[in-house]
Amino acid sequence: MKNHTLILSAAKVTIPENATIDFITSLINRGLTGIEYFGPEIDSQEDFIEPDMKLASEDISHFEFFFDTEEPIEYELLSETDVDGFILDLIKKSANIDLRADGKDILVYL
Repeated sequence: MKNHTLILSAAKVTIPENATIDFITSLINRGLTGIEYFGPEIDSQEDFIEPDMKLASEDISHFEFFFDTEEPIEYELLSETDVDGFILDLIKKSANIDLRADGKDILVYL
């Protein structure tokens, strides 16, 4: 199995107390998210976010997806539209989705 991470961002949004996957898919479908990272699973967000970017990220919400695939993904060949379609399809096919929200960001385990 190959482990992957996709981090989407959007202008800071109010995360509902009982956030659902529909909340996130709605943002993606409306084109309100952008790709911050798509690649192999990262061990720590500290590996991804530079210290000077932490302050700037206070006005941004992040949606981090963690998932496995049988085959590797050629990340660099996918456009933003391809990635949006890929993650939406993966969400539809996922039997168990674990969401963890902190009021600003959401972690999604597929």
